[in-house]
Amino acid sequence: MLHRKMYPVWLIVPALAIYVIMYIFPTASGFYYSLTDWSPYKDSIGFVGFEQFAELFKTKAMYTAMKHTVIYAVIVTILQNGLGVLLALLLNSKLAGRNFFRSVYFLPCILSALVVGYTFTIVLHPDGIFNQFLSAIGLSELSKDWLGDPKLALYTVTLVNVWQWAGSSMALYLAGLQGISKDMLEAAVIDGTTYLQRLRYVMLPILAPVVTISVLLSMIGSMKTFELIYVTTGGGPGGATEVMNTFIVKQFGAGLYAYGTAANVVLFLSVAIVSIFLVKLMRKGETAE
Repeated sequence: MLHRKMYPVWLIVPALAIYVIMYIFPTASGFYYSLTDWSPYKDSIGFVGFEQFAELFKTKAMYTAMKHTVIYAVIVTILQNGLGVLLALLLNSKLAGRNFFRSVYFLPCILSALVVGYTFTIVLHPDGIFNQFLSAIGLSELSKDWLGDPKLALYTVTLVNVWQWAGSSMALYLAGLQGISKDMLEAAVIDGTTYLQRLRYVMLPILAPVVTISVLLSMIGSMKTFELIYVTTGGGPGGATEVMNTFIVKQFGAGLYAYGTAANVVLFLSVAIVSIFLVKLMRKGETAE
């Protein structure tokens, strides 16, 4: 009998062991090494306390990277979820070929960020396909160096990110919409409600938990962005697209391992704080609904 009761434990142990080894241990190690002067080229490690953090918070480049990270995350979260809702509503209707369009919009999600980055580096080149298209339709004055202009580069990369991941949000919202009772919607129609009224008072309140999950995932993912920016701009031009992860990688590249680890801890804590705040805020919204 005891052996049978242990079945759930034996099933949990492998996953728990992987989680501890691959996440908990590296995270705890990161916190420890951020308080030292460690380097793979040193024979011994000295404890320096919060010295790395004190130096980090005096660095203007870190604040700039954090500002870009926040801007990037906010824009991506708003546009990704807004577009995701619109696509879900459209493709939840009786539209011809809707299964085909669902696949088309979801397809970018399964592509590697490296593939997407290299592709758009070519597409958005000053002599690339996009500027050629603008010229072909008589809008050559709108042609820009989309990834080379410091004023445009960050926003350009955010739009590429939205293009890649809007399908993921669409899939979440679509699943939520399909879980809404048809009888409830039909009753609302009989009561004489408009589509916008049904959307406001029937669909969105039921979708509130899905909105929480989608917003949280997109915010966390965009705050941790690295591959797309590293491939398309490398944090440039002139630091215009420098985000926390590219900043961290550059510290390691310069041999400042403990300093880079401290910056990574700052990013980790920032993501954790934002996630907790968002969950509480969104949960209040669900309760209000």
